[in-house]
Amino acid sequence: MSEFVLSCCSPVDMTEENLIKNGVNYVSFKYYLNDKEYVDDFGKTLSAENFYKALVDGAEPRTSQINTETYCEYFEKFLQEGKDVLHICFSSGLSGTYNSCNIAKGILEEKYPERKLVIIDSLAASSGYGILVMLAAEQKAAGKSLEEIREYIESIK
Repeated sequence: MSEFVLSCCSPVDMTEENLIKNGVNYVSFKYYLNDKEYVDDFGKTLSAENFYKALVDGAEPRTSQINTETYCEYFEKFLQEGKDVLHICFSSGLSGTYNSCNIAKGILEEKYPERKLVIIDSLAASSGYGILVMLAAEQKAAGKSLEEIREYIESIK
């Protein structure tokens, strides 16, 4: 069984510390306040306090899905290391990022045919999304394979 990376998107409603502690990698969404771009990096670029203050002061927020190029760059570093990837993606019902993720998967499967890049549509957001990711992390810590975890998450989502 090859080593694999467990991964998710940043709007997983968990702290970065919790993700790191549980061995979960993440790719960041971007968001905008008054057309200034920020990275959803768990408050490193813009603290939650400053984010909400900006909203109170009338800032106009909007989000942006992760594009195919970003997914390719993100996944490729793991594939180059000889690792497979199990990525639990933010809900396709709320964002087009799942489609971007699958386009990246197609590109990278041609480039790395010996690697597995498995994408799961969480069909969830916020804490529901976080629960799926943490259950996957628990399964991985218990020694389950990428395929066993995929089947488990697909069965409970």
